[in-house]
Amino acid sequence: MKQRGQVVVDKILDTAERLFYAQGYSNTGINQVIEEADIAKASLYKHFDTKTDLLVAYIQRTHERWFNRIENAVNEVADPKDKLLALFDHHVERQEIRQFGGCPFIKANDEAGTSDPRVLAEIQLTKQHSKDFIKTLVVNSGHKKLLTDQELAELIFITLEGAIAAASVFKQPTELQSAKQIIQKLI
Repeated sequence: MKQRGQVVVDKILDTAERLFYAQGYSNTGINQVIEEADIAKASLYKHFDTKTDLLVAYIQRTHERWFNRIENAVNEVADPKDKLLALFDHHVERQEIRQFGGCPFIKANDEAGTSDPRVLAEIQLTKQHSKDFIKTLVVNSGHKKLLTDQELAELIFITLEGAIAAASVFKQPTELQSAKQIIQKLI
């Protein structure tokens, strides 16, 4: 059973996650978070000193949840090469759930990554974690070696990032599916 303080933090973060993703960090006011989380103003400030602190906590929690989901999706696949392709399938699924709204980390970076070094550092940590995870999958994949492990890992990372951005523009999974097919030829 969660302690009362954690229940309040979760309510705040759940609300911030929904609002920051849907309408943006800059367009979301603290009063809106307080109202929609149905908490007292003092409760919010007990856990988060500033709106930026709330954003950093949102990025951290979103990162943790993102990694758990992607790791679970990849672990459902037995073949090492197919684990790489599962990355694309997972991102298609996540973009469909999010109605092709794009990457939450890029969205936060666009709005606050240049104004606060803590925000940028958290986003960079998230993206580096993604790169490292991809690199591990590449090393273990037994790919064709048309590229070095590092080159293939970078290519997959950049391809995924670009395909997610394109999917958010065109509001469809076509670019992610195409990217998967291209990578499949290389592995």
